[in-house]
Amino acid sequence: MGTRIVATPPLPEELLDLARWQRAQVPELSARLVELLREKTECYRRVADEYPEELRKVCEAHLDGAFTSFIECREVELDNALKTGRAQARIGITLPDALRAYRLAGTFIYEMLIERSGPHAHGVTPEQMLRASTTVWKIIDAYSEALTTAYREVETERGRLDEQAKSALMDGLLEGRIAQRPDLEDAAGVLGLPTSGKLVVIVADDASAVDEIGSRAVWRRRVHSSGVDMNVGIMPVGAGLDALREVLATTSGVVGVSTPFTDLTEVPTALHRARIARRSLPHGANGVVVFGDLPVAALVAGAPALAAELAHEMLAGVLALPPAEREILLMTLEAWYGHGGSAKVAAKNLYVHPNTVRYRIRRIEDLTGRDLNNPKCVAELYMALQAVRLGL
Repeated sequence: MGTRIVATPPLPEELLDLARWQRAQVPELSARLVELLREKTECYRRVADEYPEELRKVCEAHLDGAFTSFIECREVELDNALKTGRAQARIGITLPDALRAYRLAGTFIYEMLIERSGPHAHGVTPEQMLRASTTVWKIIDAYSEALTTAYREVETERGRLDEQAKSALMDGLLEGRIAQRPDLEDAAGVLGLPTSGKLVVIVADDASAVDEIGSRAVWRRRVHSSGVDMNVGIMPVGAGLDALREVLATTSGVVGVSTPFTDLTEVPTALHRARIARRSLPHGANGVVVFGDLPVAALVAGAPALAAELAHEMLAGVLALPPAEREILLMTLEAWYGHGGSAKVAAKNLYVHPNTVRYRIRRIEDLTGRDLNNPKCVAELYMALQAVRLGL
């Protein structure tokens, strides 16, 4: 917004003469307007006390612009109004107070015109003064609209800066860069987090978790070193984890949740655990996992490179099979583990004969060189299976 048409068609010469005389008196009128604002408004009284020369210059620029627009019947320049609006918004003058100042200025201009015109001075008639009034208030309306636009721009700017500040504080907590107690308390205050009670860190790869929890958590979008884009939240859990699980039950994607903690210095550890929990579900599965729900999967996800190396070594014979055959054996092994090592129950789940399950288990033993009657071998193959199912 630079300009806006506010003038009426060409005005009578008598009015123009009056306006020209008024424009010549702008320095004096500006001083009188400053005193009027000081008298009528508390906030401008403070401004006049602290920045008297600046306020006088602002009044002078606005009055000169208004009279020039009035005299030349052209578009009024609104750059001063925009600049003034931004400056006033930044020093804490409210929009209602600023708009009231413009209304006072409009009344002041009109009263000065009436005062100077007198009964017959300049030959101005009542009808002509009505036209002058219309033009004056069009100019004031244009200034007011520009002022409102400026305030909105500053509000948007402040919101953006507030978000940037909050993001910086979140990053500081998540990365452990905020560690001193006063700084932690300040960060908690800005972010709206409690300084006592239980908290958790939530990691979600889907926005539905953010939608479900909303403002109950403080959120930050982050890119992990692996390149995965994640929503990370810190949330109070006064009602316990069961309530949180219930809230997240309808979310899509994978959500990892840390174990509860009570000190904001523990946020980096909680973030690490939430990430591990998120990686603990089998590749392609959706759901909510709290760190510790799946202990073996958490161990595997916590050291993915080592787990993958060991798993591919232990299951090398199985993984070398054609894809369909390999998947049948892995599915059978998974069902066998899932049903407590019972071939009979696993067979029902797989819709095959129990002997088929037993045959496949023996084949896995042959291919891996591990006896599934031996608890040590059972543990090793379970860890290897978890690594494969996690997509490592």
